[in-house]
Amino acid sequence: MDIRRWSRNGILLGAGISLALFADLESSRVTAASPPTEGSQAVAGPNVVLTGSYSCNYTVTSYSVGPIGDPDPTIETYAETSDSLSFSTTGGNVPVGQTGPDKSIIGPGSPIGIGPGGRLGPATPISGFGTGHSFTDGSIEDCVRFAQTMSAAVRGLGCATSDVRRRQPPQTLGYYLPSASFSFVCEGPQADIVHGMGELSRAVLALKLQPAN
Repeated sequence: MDIRRWSRNGILLGAGISLALFADLESSRVTAASPPTEGSQAVAGPNVVLTGSYSCNYTVTSYSVGPIGDPDPTIETYAETSDSLSFSTTGGNVPVGQTGPDKSIIGPGSPIGIGPGGRLGPATPISGFGTGHSFTDGSIEDCVRFAQTMSAAVRGLGCATSDVRRRQPPQTLGYYLPSASFSFVCEGPQADIVHGMGELSRAVLALKLQPAN
């Protein structure tokens, strides 16, 4: 037996095994450190049911001007047109995008936390959102026009709406509050619903009083 040949073969075999083990370890380390692919990050959002209402009020307040006890006081009025759009949802959440350093998910299978690279984070429920604005003067006709415009915008997003209700109680000394309103309901992917909420909010702010003749 040639001891030198056996020793040389043993050394080569040992080196080969060491290289194989190192390559396997390095491959495992790189795989564990690599972020998930774009495809694995795609999360289909659940359907959301959005309910809401729009209302516009034309408020006229009367008040007397002059000394207290005047038997024939001067009556003046203050008029204001104001509207509001309110939303509430059920069945879905808004995903919160996060940036920053990597953060581990809390516990195996836990839905709370941030994935590698700060990608998709915890979800926040949508509820109790609203907007609106107001104008000095105006008329009940402005309110009706506002409600009809907003109803058309809601239907344009694929939502179902009630009829526009015009409420015009008798005018009395001191307070007068006619109004126009409607309700609506929508259903769809949460991203579409959130986008629709933004579109309707912008539509409210675009409403303006009819120019005086």
